Amino acid sequence: IYLNAMGKIGLAKVASLCLDKAHYAADRVASLKDFEIRFASPFFKEFVVHTRKDVGKVLAHAKAQGILAGVPLGRWYPELADCFLVAVTEKRSRDQIDAWARALQDA
Repeated sequence: IYLNAMGKIGLAKVASLCLDKAHYAADRVASLKDFEIRFASPFFKEFVVHTRKDVGKVLAHAKAQGILAGVPLGRWYPELADCFLVAVTEKRSRDQIDAWARALQDA
């Protein structure tokens, strides 16, 4: 029903918003001290962030501010214990993405 209601143009617009907002978020986090994008591969709306900070503390700090900042990857990929997965959808505003980046930096 959702896809039918969206139609081809609506679906393309949502996809474009997801792509643009995810890349904006990736650029924001990559500009922060102690953070970088882990893989150089192209991505759509999910990407992996590497940090020199403690991942658990970073995510807990953001959560205390009401921000679910990402999923720690060490549980499933021990070699990525210093990384977390981020997903950005069309529903996130620029202000929300900026608040997310500030929460990461302040952790």
